[in-house]
Amino acid sequence: MAIELLPEFFLFLGIDLFIALALLTCVMEHFNRLISYLYEAAAVFGYVNMFMSREFIASFGEYMRFSYSFLYLALALANVIGINVYLLVSKKSWGTAKVFASCVTFPTVLISTFFFSLYCKDTSYVLTAALMSSAMILGIGIAFLVVPEKLKEKLERR
Repeated sequence: MAIELLPEFFLFLGIDLFIALALLTCVMEHFNRLISYLYEAAAVFGYVNMFMSREFIASFGEYMRFSYSFLYLALALANVIGINVYLLVSKKSWGTAKVFASCVTFPTVLISTFFFSLYCKDTSYVLTAALMSSAMILGIGIAFLVVPEKLKEKLERR
């Protein structure tokens, strides 16, 4: 039996991403304290959006509910990628950006792509392409993350 997702699921996923970003930016010393409060406010905005969706469920169609839910999730994913770029470019901490990309960015994009392809029943090839590309990128990232220092030195000499 297939599970049918409601469009508000993407809204919940975006809220969870904003809460996770608030916790991560609070724990990491690379960010100002105000940033975590902004992410918490974005999560509260998602809850308000959920409340509005519940109140106007009869007047909004499924296409409209999917549009603003997916837009909210895309905004959350853009913030995850933006934090990764900020760590790489502004703070010049390549190691932290690499760990953040392999532990946070790629899994969130993969999970979001999985649920999006589950919602769009007709496009099953989207999931296959996303899984293959994410598995390759994640495998390469883990290989470079786990490589011992002596092997890194040998690779840099060549």
